[in-house]
Amino acid sequence: MEDPGPLLVDTGRGLSIRYGGRWLYSSRDPSASPVAAAHAADILPDTLYVVPSPCLCYGVRELAGRLPSSSAMLLIEVDESLGAIARRTLAADGIDAPVSDTAACVDAYKALETGAEPRRFRRVVEVRLSGGRSLHEEAYRRSLAAIDADISIRFRNRLSLVRMGRLWTRNVISNLGSMDWESVGPLSADGRPVVACGAGPSLDIAIPALRRLGKRAFVLACDTAAGALAKAGIVPDAIVCLEGQVYNLEDFLPLDGAPAGIVVDLTSHPSSYRATGGRRTLTLSEYTESAFLSRLKAAGLPVAPVPPLGSVGVLAIRIARELGGPVVVAGLDFSFIQGATHCAGSPADLRSRRSETRLRKGDAAWAASFRDGCERKEDGSLTDPALTMYASLAAAEFIDHGRIYGDLRGGFGARLPIPLITVEDLESMTPGREGSGDGRAFGSEADPALCRDNASRFLSGELERSGNVASALRTGASDGDMRALLKEADFLYAHFPDPERVLGLEGDALRRVSAEAAYWSGRLEAALADAARR
Repeated sequence: MEDPGPLLVDTGRGLSIRYGGRWLYSSRDPSASPVAAAHAADILPDTLYVVPSPCLCYGVRELAGRLPSSSAMLLIEVDESLGAIARRTLAADGIDAPVSDTAACVDAYKALETGAEPRRFRRVVEVRLSGGRSLHEEAYRRSLAAIDADISIRFRNRLSLVRMGRLWTRNVISNLGSMDWESVGPLSADGRPVVACGAGPSLDIAIPALRRLGKRAFVLACDTAAGALAKAGIVPDAIVCLEGQVYNLEDFLPLDGAPAGIVVDLTSHPSSYRATGGRRTLTLSEYTESAFLSRLKAAGLPVAPVPPLGSVGVLAIRIARELGGPVVVAGLDFSFIQGATHCAGSPADLRSRRSETRLRKGDAAWAASFRDGCERKEDGSLTDPALTMYASLAAAEFIDHGRIYGDLRGGFGARLPIPLITVEDLESMTPGREGSGDGRAFGSEADPALCRDNASRFLSGELERSGNVASALRTGASDGDMRALLKEADFLYAHFPDPERVLGLEGDALRRVSAEAAYWSGRLEAALADAARR
């Protein structure tokens, strides 16, 4: 017969716990093993140490005493009765270490990062101090994976910011100055099912179905898929663009100026705004936490903020969900097959074909199959760490179980938590009409004259902040005043690999900020002059 609940047992050498027919500590010397584990743990800086099911908290004090100031410990518990025991034990021992449940573990870890002693964790390390983890193995595994994923995403975003942040900020400023506000407006699918299309190999499977449906489906294409669809005679209803560099312009060439709408990010290259002849719907990827982006979001502009998803395919799914109707995915594979990374007619496919000779076929696609980190899955398709991460982000988008979803990829691609469908299933979602007038809009209407004024006002404010920093660096200011100015004008240095040294007022960092202030003042003045001509 199993124990009815956690039983505290006096072993003569301290209390132990018996629960669910098992001992959670030794029945002879309960504290010996957890204390030894606490002393044996590798101690690293900038590390979050997670203790699953702390129970009687043996070893907690010893582990906490070994941690450097840049690291911290998080106690998590699934079982309510074991959590109550842990809280009573901590209170009796005078240890200030709250016990979080697994549902809130990510919030608890973020609170440690932003609390009275803020930290930035680089890694998460599990330290097992009791047998309680074995009672709920999967729940603890998911909690640790959630924290690890959050840390990984943040560091990926930080590395991206160092590499691309200056370009993104420059694009935002240029786009605000050159924006044709008359062409800006919301996106609506008019109640039609939205087919979010990527340029993966499975798009070849979906193209005949999309031709057959015509305007009964709303085709929302990633920029890399737009050309392949156009070559197949399908002009997308809207194209999603998230590329900050100029290299994706060839994606739009087969459209030949067709009146496709475009959902384009303010961080995208300015040429993207001229790639199609349709309406523009604006997004803003929040690529970092900054005063600059906070002011931009509050500037009164028709811009939809979106998280830094990193993948235009994941953003396309997010937008498709926002439009309110059934959502179908096609070509969003987040994997590829050996010798073919993209669908026929995509820029990558066309480049490969142009470089082919009698003896060399598909060099780039075959090389991708053997690059570092490439992994073969059970179905024979290939993936890499970046694609795997994007696939998990895409899967997380399909959380609204009351909605209608469909997978038109023919069984190919990374697994998503949505049902496979056929063209007949897709036709059943579109009962012979081009639009019902229902659904929702993504983006918002705005007065063009007001948008121009608000954009100019925003740019003028950033120019003033840049000038204030430059002036303070030339003439001097108190440490408090200098930090306040720098925090306001954080776009000057957000892309630095060491932004903390700027607020630390270190000399070499401030000299770099001085050069940046001169550069950004020039960019802002040019954008304001461009806006004044419109």
